[in-house]
Amino acid sequence: MVLNGLALPNSDEGIRMYLRGEIDGVVPDARIKLSDGQMWADACGQIFFSLGVVMGIMTSYSSYNRRNKPIIRDVMAISFGNCGTSFFSGFAVFSIVGYLKWLDSPVASKTSSSSLAFVAFPAACETMSGSNFWAGILGLTLFMLGIDSAFSMVEAISTVIYDTSWGAQVPRKLSALILCFISFLFSILFCFSFGYTYFDVIDRYIAVYLMFILGIGECFGAAWMFGREELMTRPGMEKAPIMILSMTYWLALLIMGPVTMFLMGEKGIIPISAVWGIIIFWVIVIVGVILSFLVMKNKDIGNWYRNVFLYGAYQLAYEVVRRSDEAMQGDN
Repeated sequence: MVLNGLALPNSDEGIRMYLRGEIDGVVPDARIKLSDGQMWADACGQIFFSLGVVMGIMTSYSSYNRRNKPIIRDVMAISFGNCGTSFFSGFAVFSIVGYLKWLDSPVASKTSSSSLAFVAFPAACETMSGSNFWAGILGLTLFMLGIDSAFSMVEAISTVIYDTSWGAQVPRKLSALILCFISFLFSILFCFSFGYTYFDVIDRYIAVYLMFILGIGECFGAAWMFGREELMTRPGMEKAPIMILSMTYWLALLIMGPVTMFLMGEKGIIPISAVWGIIIFWVIVIVGVILSFLVMKNKDIGNWYRNVFLYGAYQLAYEVVRRSDEAMQGDN
C-alpha cells in the first residue's frame, strides 16, 4: 500500500502535509501548533492506544514472562518497533490524501479518525486500476488491526479476572467467551443511526481524555505513591518534606495536567495560550520541590534526592535494573 500510494499522482503533496503539516502550500507556524493543548492531548491518546499502555494490556502480557526477565531491551524494541511502524504507515495514508486532492475528490478532506479508513481510502481505491484488489487489501488490513486489538483487550480484562479468587475458578475460555459476548452487545449500539456519534464520543472522551488522565494517575501512583506508607514509617525519616512533595504532585499532576491540556488554548474553555498552563504547572512543581528540601533538618542532598524527591521512582528504577540482571539474580 505504501509503494502503490507513492506511485500515485500528486502523492508528494500528501507527504509534505504528513511531514511538514503543509496545506495548500502553506506551512503552519510551529510555535502555534506546539502551543495547542488539544493537539498534545490527541497525540498522547494516540500513542497510548497504539502502544497499548494504560489499558493493562502490556501488564497482562508481561505477567507471562519469567520473574527476572530483562525488560529494558524489550521495552525499547516494542516502543521503537511500534512507532516505526506507525511512521511508515503514515506514508500509505497521506500519499492517498494527496492523490484525492489531485482528483479533486469531495472526500479529500476526510483525513482523520474513521473517515479516513471508511470514506477516503475506499474512494481512492475505487479509482485505481485493480480496485478490487486494493479494496481487499484495505479490508484485510483493517480486520487484522481490529482483531489483534480485540485479542489484547480481552486478554487484559481476563487476566485481571483470573487473578481474583473467584475468577480463578472460572475457565479462561469461558471468561473470554462471556467478555466477548458482553462486548458484542455494547457494539450493537454502533449499528444504529446514532452509532457514528456514539463512536465519536467514545473515541474522543475515552480513547483520548480518559486514557491521558489514567496515564498521569498510573505514573504518579507507581513513582510516588507505591511504597509511600513504608517510607513514612521508616525510623529516622522526616515526614514534612515528603508531605509537601506529595501535595505538590497531587496539585500539579492530577489537577494542573488536565487543566493545561483540556481547558486552555483556542479550543479550550479558557481562551489563553496553553503555554501559560505549562508555565504554571512547572512553577508549582519547582516551588514544591524547593520547599521540601528547605524544611529538611538534615540538608543531605543525596539522601533527599533518593528518599524524598524520587522516593518511589528511584526504588522502582532500581528494582527494574536489579531484576533484569539474571547473572546476579538467577532465573527463578
